[in-house]
Amino acid sequence: MLIDEMKPQKGHLVGLYSEGELIVSVDCELAAEKNIRAGRKYSIDELRELLSDSQLRRAKSKALYLLNFRDYSRRDLAARLRSDNEYSDEAIEAALDYMTEIGAVDDARYAENMIRHLIHQKHYGRRRILQELSAKGIDRYTAETALREFDLDEQAAILELLDKKFSRDLDNDKGIRRTIATLQRYGYEMGDIMQALRDYADQIDQDEDSE
Repeated sequence: MLIDEMKPQKGHLVGLYSEGELIVSVDCELAAEKNIRAGRKYSIDELRELLSDSQLRRAKSKALYLLNFRDYSRRDLAARLRSDNEYSDEAIEAALDYMTEIGAVDDARYAENMIRHLIHQKHYGRRRILQELSAKGIDRYTAETALREFDLDEQAAILELLDKKFSRDLDNDKGIRRTIATLQRYGYEMGDIMQALRDYADQIDQDEDSE
């Protein structure tokens, strides 16, 4: 196929045309490296390879750009790249493999950072943490392995929440029911919640007696 014209396009692309018809759009730098120019003939296989190489290069570039702003799990980054509708599935998977190889994408590291946030900022329990990790595409084994690195004392966490966040709701049945429901949404088990409520009530009684 004779490429008789090349036109700049948006997104650092150049369009290759034959008889006025756009055949393929490729990365400008890649076209320069491959010495692609008008007036030369290229086979369909050569153009397909050029497109494949271009999509991979652009997918890598976009992935690195996104990772400059925040960390991603592999699945989340794949979804973000697919949302652009500019790269083939093969290019996305190859780009993700490259990001994993250089350590830019690491689901274990991502899980640890997310767990740290969910424990210290969100005050979630084990069950909710695993749910949140699963929603981000972290497999169960990776999630549980990462979670074992943290000293998660759920009883102590519930008591702290009762003292700092829910103490004003514990003087009536409606408030207690609302607190229990909230703690369940946080990922704590009913048995642990009820035990913490009893311990908290005992602690309040002891404080009042000491006064």
